[in-house]
Amino acid sequence: MDTNNVFDQNMRLYEEWFTKNSNIFDSEIEVLKQVLPTSGKGIEIGVGTGIFSSRLGIKDGVEPSQEMRSKAIERGVKVIDSFAEELPIPDETYDFALMVTVDCFLSDPLKAFKEAWRIISKDGLFIVAFIDKNTPLGKVYEQNKSDNIFYKNAKFHSANQIETLLRNSGFVIVDKKQTVFNLVNKKQEILSGVGKGVFAVIKGKKTISREWWT
Repeated sequence: MDTNNVFDQNMRLYEEWFTKNSNIFDSEIEVLKQVLPTSGKGIEIGVGTGIFSSRLGIKDGVEPSQEMRSKAIERGVKVIDSFAEELPIPDETYDFALMVTVDCFLSDPLKAFKEAWRIISKDGLFIVAFIDKNTPLGKVYEQNKSDNIFYKNAKFHSANQIETLLRNSGFVIVDKKQTVFNLVNKKQEILSGVGKGVFAVIKGKKTISREWWT
């Protein structure tokens, strides 16, 4: 199945989830605010409809889905039509990059993470928010993904797998946080670390030269 077509054809359904689950969404926004830098130029890779970027003040994004991209532009995000694995962006353009539940749709996660490393400046940050498949709720997502139009072909990762991808791309781990412990639409607790909340966030810092992995 073409993931882009799925999102193109079901953009409104995607948006409805955030409306119906506004308190869960607020919890996700809050945990991201706790790990994002308060200054610097940032980009969201896989910006979707811009629903996260518009709340977080991120002005630039990358998104291959035409319908999602158009909605993000409506929300004031400047969006590049491209895939995470091949970013048409010069080296060290951004101070930080954000990726929210995109890892499970990537054709080559390591290549995408290395591209993020390339476009981030020295000592810059890469924040990855993902569905942690090893959490109690993550296991439910995995078991039921065949019934979900968006996640049917998703390849969820564990926190350990995301950490490995970050390290193999040239980042060191500097922070981990988690939220969303159930799907009741209420404000959810934010905890340090990973392993319990299905919405996990790991922050990596670019600290080494590219020769380490090229």
